Amino acid sequence: MKRSWKEMKGMIKTEEIKDTGETEEMEVKEIEEMKRTRKTEETKDIGETKELEESENLEDNPGKCSKCQNNIERNWCRPCNAKRFQNEFGKWTSEDREIDEFIQQIQLNANKRQEIIEWIPFEKLENITYLTKGGFGTAYKAKWLDGPIYCWNYKVENWDRFGRKNVCLKSLDNSTNKFDFLQEINNQLKFRGKNTIAIYGITKNLTKNEYMIVMKYAEYGSLRNMLNNKFEELNWQDKHNILLEVVMGLINIHKMGLMHKDFHSGNIVNQSLRLSYITDFGLCKPVTENNTENIYGVIPYMAPETLSRGEYTQASDIYSFGMVMLEVLTSYPPYYNIPHDENLVIKICKGLKPEIKCEIPQFLKEIMEKCWNFERLERPTAAELRSQLEKYRYERNEIRREVNNQVQVANRSNKNFIQYDPNEMHPEAIYTSRLISKLTIPECDTYNSRQQLFSIPDNIIVKDEENETQETECKFNRN
Repeated sequence: MKRSWKEMKGMIKTEEIKDTGETEEMEVKEIEEMKRTRKTEETKDIGETKELEESENLEDNPGKCSKCQNNIERNWCRPCNAKRFQNEFGKWTSEDREIDEFIQQIQLNANKRQEIIEWIPFEKLENITYLTKGGFGTAYKAKWLDGPIYCWNYKVENWDRFGRKNVCLKSLDNSTNKFDFLQEINNQLKFRGKNTIAIYGITKNLTKNEYMIVMKYAEYGSLRNMLNNKFEELNWQDKHNILLEVVMGLINIHKMGLMHKDFHSGNIVNQSLRLSYITDFGLCKPVTENNTENIYGVIPYMAPETLSRGEYTQASDIYSFGMVMLEVLTSYPPYYNIPHDENLVIKICKGLKPEIKCEIPQFLKEIMEKCWNFERLERPTAAELRSQLEKYRYERNEIRREVNNQVQVANRSNKNFIQYDPNEMHPEAIYTSRLISKLTIPECDTYNSRQQLFSIPDNIIVKDEENETQETECKFNRN
């Protein structure tokens, strides 16, 4: 059930951000990557240079606020800064009362600069260029002239900012209402600094009369884009690290009692080769909210129970993660060479698994195939995935030797491996989220009668290699 705007506003007022150090941990990772990149590339943005220099000292810097003498950490006094934000409420407006109140409540409750969002006037954005169109919106790259707030400057009585900064603008389709727009932002703000992309604020394109989310710009684009362009530069350890970063983000989503519901490589972005963030929380919902009427997603990443019954669970996110694993480990997206239509849906519901195009170290292959389990209760949780991935990362002696042996076997086997070429994608393969027609499956033999999840008739015939098609009893209910 959807919460009303009043209920959501109350959540913003009362919900305290539970910071367990993950924000600082992500900052450390970002800085390590920035330092690594800086050795080979010149910093192109003055604001990014300043952000690096000012963030390299990651100590809490405890002290006292020179205004109220309260103890503060990281140059942030919540009571004083809340008053400063409040004093500025009359100086800006989105021209929408609910959006104004949404931003204001977040500012009043911010415990650190990473928790702020702002109203960003569109004229403060320049060099706006189209990036890509997804299932529910369009993304653009832009330069934010001011950049995010860093801290309050007591000498000049104004905010210090990071300065010019690349950002991503996301406009949502006209079909998305204001509640959904704010709900997506609110969901994403719950995971600030926790392996999810940062949101800086909201703006409005006056020409198109549409509101847009202003987010951190990921230099390498989507995970899918990064793999298409940089896969050859990744070794097995890099791939392992990417998967661990992604699963950490999934853990944080699931710990909040939520499910992503649209988890695929297009909704993961990379700041660098090894630093990944989860994004696009438009479908993210509590596990108690399960609308089985409308099924959205990317078919190859959707679990059988979702395709057949519209059933979304955290376990269906895990199935999707298994498909992301396949893509990270092999460069090949699942089912890239066939149409993404009802025939594929039927095959997935009958137990079809994607082809593994190269040799994978056995320990990673076993983890991946557990995620693909037809029985959702047999899939690992996100926390279990982390434990399994970290086990092979940190263990020594026999386990480490076995992992090294598996890696060497894979490397020898893959000497003539041909990386995925996007030009080979089938013209009817669709990797953007969309409304999926719901499948009605009669009661009869199952993929695995022991599991008895749902029934699929044995006499289903789909297009064979000679393109001969016979009648099928399974029909799609067109929404």
